[in-house]
Amino acid sequence: MTLIHAGDDPRGRHASSSGEGFTRLVLLTVLGALVPGAGLVAAGRRFWGWLVLLPVLAVAGAGAAVVLTGRLVPLARSVAFDPQAMLVIAAGAAVGAVLWCVVIVATHASLRRSPGVGRLTRGQRLGSLLLVTALLGLVVVPSATAARYAMANHDLLEGVFGSASRSGNAPNTASADPWAKVPRVTVLMLGADTGADRVGTRPDTIMVASIDTKTGDTTLLNVPRQLADVPFPQGSPAASQWPTKCKEDGQNGCMLNAVYLFGTQNPGLFPGAADPGIEATEQAVSAATGLDIDYYAMVDLEGFQQLVDAMHGLTLNVPRDIPIGGGIIQGTKPERHYPITGWIKKGPAQQLDGYHALWFARSREGSDNDDRMARQQCVISAAVKQYGPAELAAAFPSLAKAAEKNIQTDIPADELNAFVDLGQLVKGGDLRALSFTNANISTGKPDYDALRAMVKDAMYPAPAAPSASAAPTASSSSAAAAPEPAKADPHQAVDPSTTC
Repeated sequence: MTLIHAGDDPRGRHASSSGEGFTRLVLLTVLGALVPGAGLVAAGRRFWGWLVLLPVLAVAGAGAAVVLTGRLVPLARSVAFDPQAMLVIAAGAAVGAVLWCVVIVATHASLRRSPGVGRLTRGQRLGSLLLVTALLGLVVVPSATAARYAMANHDLLEGVFGSASRSGNAPNTASADPWAKVPRVTVLMLGADTGADRVGTRPDTIMVASIDTKTGDTTLLNVPRQLADVPFPQGSPAASQWPTKCKEDGQNGCMLNAVYLFGTQNPGLFPGAADPGIEATEQAVSAATGLDIDYYAMVDLEGFQQLVDAMHGLTLNVPRDIPIGGGIIQGTKPERHYPITGWIKKGPAQQLDGYHALWFARSREGSDNDDRMARQQCVISAAVKQYGPAELAAAFPSLAKAAEKNIQTDIPADELNAFVDLGQLVKGGDLRALSFTNANISTGKPDYDALRAMVKDAMYPAPAAPSASAAPTASSSSAAAAPEPAKADPHQAVDPSTTC
């Protein structure tokens, strides 16, 4: 006969009455998930617990040091704009998630076998399973998101941005103030129309943004695509060939928007250019405006639709009903028209998706180029003001995918940190726009000296003259006529947000 002494439990020393210690099991499992290794130590697996816990504490200490010394933002930016670092982060997030999940499961299993927990009831076993599953989800979901963001950023950096600057106006990326020695930076922005009914690429939208790097004040020039007799820099190989060679190549209209195709068809005139079409367009726009072009960015107009959709739309004031579709089909005799397939209805604060925002910017039917350029400025102004860092971060994977397919630029990846700082300045600065329209220039016979003078006045406006006091005096007549409002000067830049 086997004697059982008081206090002995035939189920073993690790068992207790049913359900006892469940609260301790839950709390230590959660602790072991939040601080990997701590639960293993509590379960008596001290070697494995400290093997996991010490690296965790080291990483936490290093992170705290980075935060307390104010190096978090600079470090995060330098990593964010390094494609190789993005690969490391994506791989690290995947491997780290797997190891963390193994630690959570091992911690819970060890605690289940530890003294004082005992045999769990059926409900407690189900609760344990749900707890561990939830903790695994809390690890896997953010880790997968981090890996997804890292790979999207890697693909964007590798697919869109250049590797080395070719601009003499490049920021000093090693300096705390990268733009200290660069008073202004000028970016050529192109909207490319590569539709099936077009021969080659023709920039449908041509804009120049000149940014004051100290204040963020930006002058946005909307250059008409139909500018005739556009010059090239004096003495350049292209200057002696344009527009003669353009006409010999059989182009229909050798205006500014034909320069891109001229460059691609005559690469020998632009030696060393990675993209002769872009180089030709930069040279022509530079000669026409008198500005040195530092960088360019070109977006396919169909890609613009995807970019706006990635940002969940754009809010615009629509001044009148804007037709979708319509317009002349060039080169047909007699001239045929595209059909109008819909309308963007007039109204304030209209939330437009990418499709409708694109047509708001490019619709030609019932409007001239001046009206069209004004709408394009509205779209640019709205995007600058509405898309903040939080919105950009939330939409980043979709935005990166759309940008990778549809954006081409020569801004190097290692200068993006400086451009982020500049972008924040631009959001807080003044945005002035100048369009060259029939009111201030003849696009068929442009006076380029006058055009350059308008550009200079827009970038460096004269201080406003002090206004005379309007306060009435004792001898003033109460019936004095009110002064007429000043008429808008077509030569002066305006704030695009006041026009749409």
